[in-house]
Amino acid sequence: MNALHLRISIRQRLHAIRAAIRLPALAILVMLLSLPANAGITLPTDPLTTSSRVPPNILFILDDSGSMAFNYLANPQVTQICRRNTNGSCQVSNNSVLNDITNLSYIGNTIYYNPATTYTPWTNPSGSLMTAGTSYGAVFGDFNKASGTTINLADTNSCGKFDVNNNGTPNTTVCGGIQTFYVPKDVNSNNTGYLGNVSNYYRYQLLNETTIQRGEFGVVTTANRCDSSQAPASLGWINCVSVTPTGRSNAAAEAANYATWFSYHRTRIKSAKAGAGKVFSDLGGDVRVGFRTIWSRNNLDIPVADGNQGLFMDRAASGTATATTARTTWYTRLYNAVGYNGTPLPSALDGAGKYFSDSSASGPYGPESGVDQYACRQNFTILTTDGYWNGSSVSVGNQDNTDGTHYSGPNGTPAPYGYTASAPYKDGYSNSLADIAMRYWKTDLRDTLDNVVPTSGADPAFWQHMVTFGISIGARGTLDPATDLPRLTAGTIGWPDPQTGYTGNNDILERVDDLWHASVNGHGSFLNAADPDAFKTGLSAALSAITRRTSSFSNVSATSTSLDAGTLVFQASYVSGLWIGDLKAYSAVDANMSSTPSWSASAGIPSSDKRKIFTWNGTAGASFPTATQLASLARTTAPAISAADNAAYVAGSTDNEIRNGGAMRNRFIEQDSVIRDALLGDIVGSSPAYSSDTKTVYAGANDGMLHAFDAATGVEQFAYVPSAINFSDLANLSSPKYSHRYFVDGPVILSTRTQTPSKTILVGALGKGGKGVYALDVTSPASFSASKVKWERYGKAGDAEANNVGLVQARPFIAKPNDGTTALVVANGVNSANDQAVLLVYNLETGALIRQISTATGSSSAPNGLSGATGWDGDGNGTVDYVYAGDILGNVWKFDLSAATSASWSVANSAKPLFTATYPVGTGSTVQAISANMTVALNPSTYDVWLFFGTGRFMTAGDITDKSVQSLYGIIDTSNATSNATLARSALTSRAITVTGAASGYPVRGFQPNAVLPPGSKGWYINLLTPPSTAQGERIVTEAQLLNTTLVVSSIIPTLNACQSDGIGYINALEAFTGTGSTQSFFDLDADGNFANDKVGGLPVGSVNLGVGMPTLANIMRGKLVVGGSGGKLGNANIAEIRNTGRISWREIIRD
Repeated sequence: MNALHLRISIRQRLHAIRAAIRLPALAILVMLLSLPANAGITLPTDPLTTSSRVPPNILFILDDSGSMAFNYLANPQVTQICRRNTNGSCQVSNNSVLNDITNLSYIGNTIYYNPATTYTPWTNPSGSLMTAGTSYGAVFGDFNKASGTTINLADTNSCGKFDVNNNGTPNTTVCGGIQTFYVPKDVNSNNTGYLGNVSNYYRYQLLNETTIQRGEFGVVTTANRCDSSQAPASLGWINCVSVTPTGRSNAAAEAANYATWFSYHRTRIKSAKAGAGKVFSDLGGDVRVGFRTIWSRNNLDIPVADGNQGLFMDRAASGTATATTARTTWYTRLYNAVGYNGTPLPSALDGAGKYFSDSSASGPYGPESGVDQYACRQNFTILTTDGYWNGSSVSVGNQDNTDGTHYSGPNGTPAPYGYTASAPYKDGYSNSLADIAMRYWKTDLRDTLDNVVPTSGADPAFWQHMVTFGISIGARGTLDPATDLPRLTAGTIGWPDPQTGYTGNNDILERVDDLWHASVNGHGSFLNAADPDAFKTGLSAALSAITRRTSSFSNVSATSTSLDAGTLVFQASYVSGLWIGDLKAYSAVDANMSSTPSWSASAGIPSSDKRKIFTWNGTAGASFPTATQLASLARTTAPAISAADNAAYVAGSTDNEIRNGGAMRNRFIEQDSVIRDALLGDIVGSSPAYSSDTKTVYAGANDGMLHAFDAATGVEQFAYVPSAINFSDLANLSSPKYSHRYFVDGPVILSTRTQTPSKTILVGALGKGGKGVYALDVTSPASFSASKVKWERYGKAGDAEANNVGLVQARPFIAKPNDGTTALVVANGVNSANDQAVLLVYNLETGALIRQISTATGSSSAPNGLSGATGWDGDGNGTVDYVYAGDILGNVWKFDLSAATSASWSVANSAKPLFTATYPVGTGSTVQAISANMTVALNPSTYDVWLFFGTGRFMTAGDITDKSVQSLYGIIDTSNATSNATLARSALTSRAITVTGAASGYPVRGFQPNAVLPPGSKGWYINLLTPPSTAQGERIVTEAQLLNTTLVVSSIIPTLNACQSDGIGYINALEAFTGTGSTQSFFDLDADGNFANDKVGGLPVGSVNLGVGMPTLANIMRGKLVVGGSGGKLGNANIAEIRNTGRISWREIIRD
C-alpha cells in the first residue's frame, strides 16, 4: 500500500479536437464524501473552515483632488513628441495644453484614446455595464462624472486641434467637429527615440461617424497634402486616406469606441472610477467595504459597517433580514466623487487609522458594541492618489524610528512581539505619511480585544491594526520600488526626506517615495500605475492580497521514510477566495524542517502552449479537450465566454484575464511586491503522492486536473482531466464571480512493482468532485501520452454498478484477490443513487467490474456509504482474503474474498456487521459515523486480528457544531465459522484520556496508565472527552497508523468561533493492544533525546497539539513525525520510532 508516482511531460493541445466524449468518467480510490446528484448527504461547495471566516474591513480612499480631473497623465519615458529642425529644437509638451501631439497620443498621454483598446462603460453594482454615453452624438462632457449634459462630438466647437508646422512652431486651430488621435506606425516599438519623433506616427481624424482620415507627417506640397479644409497647407501632414486603425472593422465602430472612452475614461478620475468599479465588482458579499475621499466629503463617506453587517451586497428584506443597498450605495458614492482642491493625504490616512480605532457600536468591529465585535477582524486601507501630497501634515512624530509595544496573544501565545525600529522601515524624519502608516500598524488599536488577528508572511502583527496599500496614479518618486527595496533593507540607501524643498504648493518627488514608504511601513503593497490598466491590475492585486487566506487539508508526503539531508516533504495548500493552490517541497535539514520551500509547483506550470494535458473520450485516452468537452465549456451567462477561450483558460492561458484586458477571472498572487501567475487550482482533498521510481509527485486540484510534478524542480510534467467532472461547472472557473466547486479532489495511489511487475499504475478518484475512478499507466512519465490512459469508471448508465458508485474520498487499494487477477478495491463512498454501503472490485488492467458486494444498509432516509477499505491476507500467501471497511452509519464490515471465483465473494459474518459504533445516550444510543479506512494488524502476542478506527465525520455544515461524543476503537475480529454475532460495545474495555496540561510550550494530554486488558475483553474504546468529561466535538476522520505496537492517529476539534475557524486537534499515540498510555512518551517535545521526561500530570505525554489547526494524517519518518493541518502550516516532533516504516498511503482530511 505504499504510494508511487510518476513524472511525465505535460503537453496540451487545444486546437486538435478529437472524437466525442460524454460527461462523467472518473477514477479509482476512495475517501468518503462528496457532492450529491440525487439526495443523500448535502455537502457544501466550499471547504468548511472558510464558511465562518470573519469578513475583513476594506476602506477604499479615492483621491478627489483637483488634478484628478485632468485629462493628461504623462508617460515618463516619452515626455515629448516632436519634429526636430536642423537646429535641434522641437515643440515641448505642455500638460496644460490639450492640443499638442504628445497629449493626443496614448504614448505620451497614457490615459488618452488608444484604438487598440476596446473601452467599456463603468460597471453597475449588479456587474452589468452602463449603456448611456456610448454614442458619438451624445457623450458625457463632464470631467468627473458619467452623467448630466451630453454633447455631440461632431459639433464644430466641441474640441481643438494642435499641429506642428515645418518650422517647429505650434499652430492651433478649431477642430471643426473633428476628433484627433495619434498612433505609432510601429505599435510594438519601445524605442523612446522612435516614439519621440512625430514622423513615426499616423494621425487619425474622425471626420464624422462614418469617415476616418489618416495622415502622415512630411514635407508639404500642394499635390499630396490632406484636404485643406481640415488641415491647412501650412501643416506638414500628407497622404491622407480614408482608413480605420488596425483592429476595428469600420469607422462607426471606431467612433463608438471613442465615444465610450470620452464618456468614461477621458480623465484621471474617470479612469480611476472605471478601474475601481470593475475590480470591486469582482468582490463577493463576504467582505465589508467602505468608501472615503481624501477630502472626506461627508456626502460621500461610507463606513465599512454600513448596514447588513457591512457586507458588500444588496439584500432585499426577507424574514428578519434588513433591506440594504450597501453595494449600490458604495458605487453611487464612487461615481459621484468630484475632483478639486489640493492633495491632503496625511489627514486622509490618519482619519482611516482613527476610524479603525473606534470601539462604538457603529464602528468597524461591529455590528454591535461589545457583543459581535470580532477580535480577529482585519483592517485594510487602500489609498489612491495621482500626485504629491500637500497641505498641513499630521503631528505623529517619528514613528518608524521608535520601537513599538510588544504584545502577547491570549494565554501568552504567540510569544510577545512588536515593532523594533529597523530597516527598511525606519528613517530620520517625522510626521511623514510613512510615520502615520507605522503608527496605525504597530499600535494595538483595540486593547480590550484579544490579539488574535490572522498573520501572514507579509504581516506578522496579531493585534488589531491597519494595513496600508498605496497606489500612485502616474506620479513617480526618486526611488524605484522594483529595485530599491533590497538596498533599503540592507541599509545601503535610506528613505529621502519628504519635506525637502517644499514651499507650500510645489510638487516634491520625495512625497511619492513617502507613499511607497507608507505601504512598506503598513505591511501592504505599493504600485506606481503608469496607465489605467496598471491601476486596475494594482488594485486587483491589493484586493487579492486582502481576501486570500492560505489553508490546507491535505496530508503531507515525503520522498523517504528516513529523515536525512536529501529528504523532501510535500505539502499541498489552497488560498480561499482566490481559489488558487500550491504544492510546496520542504527539505529536511539536520532533523529539522526548512521554513523556506525548495520549490513551489504553482511557479512550475508551463505556458499553455507547452503543457501536455490529456483526458478520456469515452473509449480511450485523448488530448484535452474532446469535441464534446469543448462544447460544454462555452458560457452564455455574463460575461459570455466562447468554448475555445474557456478551454484555453483551463489550460493556463492568461490572455483573456481581466488584468490583460479580458473578462475572465484573474489568477495571480502578489508576493514581495511582485505579481506572478498562480495557475494551479486549489488543492483541498487530494493529498500529494510520491513515486520514488520516477521522482514524481502527483496531486489532484480543483482546476479540473490531476497534476504530475517533477519532484526535483516542481515543474509540471503533464496533467489529466477526468471526463467525469462537471464541465458546466468547469466553464464557470473563469467567471470573475466564480463560486468554488470541487473537480479532482480525491486520493491518488500508485501500484508497487510487486503488484504490477515492470509497470506502475496510478489510480485516482474525484472525491467531492464527482463519482468514479480512473487509471493511468505512469511507468515512463517522460513519454506519457494519450495511449497511457487506461480507463475510467464512473457508473454511467448501463454499468452494473451505476447505482452504487458514490463520491469516492477514501483511499482505495490495489491487491491480488484469489481469482488470479490484479484488482482495485474501492469503498463506494456517500451519495450513490442507492445510498447504500457497497464494496466495488475492478480489474486494474482493464477497469472491468469484477464484483460489487452490497451490505444492503442505507436508504434515502438514512443515507449510507462505505468509507474506506483495507485488505487482509489471512493465510499469508500474498493474496487478499478479507476486506474490512466502515460506513457512515457506524457499521464495521468484513468482506470475504477468499474464494477462487469472484461470484462467491460476499459479506462475511452472515452479512452482519462485525461491530456497530454507538455512544450511549440516556436509555438509547447514537450512531458514530466511521469516515476513514480501517487499520488492520495482528497482535504479536495472541495472533488475534485487530481493527483500529476512530469515529466522527466532518462533511456538512451541521458537522461543525456537532458535539456528540465520538470514540477511538481497537477491536478484535471475533467472527469465525461458527459465530456470526455482532460484537457488542459492552464486550470492550473502557479506556480514557485522563489528564491535560502543557509540555515544552505545547498543549498535551495523557492516557490512563499502561495496563493489560482484562481476561475475555474483545478490545477497547476511548471516548474523546476532555478531562474530566467535557464533550468538545472531538472526532477522528483519518486512518490510524501502527508503528510496532504504538497506534498513532490524528483527532480534530472544529469550532464555530469565527476567529478560530481552523479549529484545533491532536496527534495521539498509545499502546495499540491495550488502549492505554505507553510506559514512556512517544514524543520528545523538548528535543533533548530523553523521552522519559516528557510528561503531563506524572504520565507520559500521549497526545500533543502541534499548532497546525486540525491535523491531517501524519507522515512518519525515522525518528520524526511531520503533519499538515487546516491552518496551512507544517508541524513536526521527534518521536520514539526506531524501525524503518513504509509509506502508509494517506487519506486526505475530509474538510469540505
